[in-house]
Amino acid sequence: MVEDGDDYTLLWLAAGTPVRFPRHLDGRPVRDVPLAERFGVPWHTADDTWTGTSVLVLVRPRRWHTVQWFFAPDGTFRNWYVNVETPAVRWAGGLDADDLEVDVVAGPDRRCQLKDVDEAEAANAAGEVRDEWAARARSEAEQAIADITKGVWPYDGTWTDFRPDPSWPVPELPANWNQPVPGYTGAGLL
Repeated sequence: MVEDGDDYTLLWLAAGTPVRFPRHLDGRPVRDVPLAERFGVPWHTADDTWTGTSVLVLVRPRRWHTVQWFFAPDGTFRNWYVNVETPAVRWAGGLDADDLEVDVVAGPDRRCQLKDVDEAEAANAAGEVRDEWAARARSEAEQAIADITKGVWPYDGTWTDFRPDPSWPVPELPANWNQPVPGYTGAGLL
């Protein structure tokens, strides 16, 4: 955790950090499952490691997305990634949210690309993402594109020069990472 306050929480996900990634019931990474089958059965998570680029993650209360800054291995800012999701719920093991599948990617030039629309539509058709959440996800992605294009905070250059403290250790998963979020059903979010 880089910063934690009333207005936002800022997290650093360093390459090499242990994570839990979704897996199909047969063990395949979810992205390896054809879209027609992906949302038809429950997923589980499995131990994995964050590889590739390090990421700074902005989580704001009651917001239906996180903003992520991706950095090249040399520390150069590479792109923003807007992950559209339900508002995060804080609990003893961290923060939980439901991914709504659609995302926005934008380079330093603020050119935006809407990503995974087909996945969002498949999740909605399978009942994995409710109709009102799917509509909210589309609206959230459109607003993010407008904000990025205009260069409003946090897309105004804030944190594009971020460098982690070199003394920070690679984090570990908390012991209680798999405890259910008390009372979380997603009800009442709209």
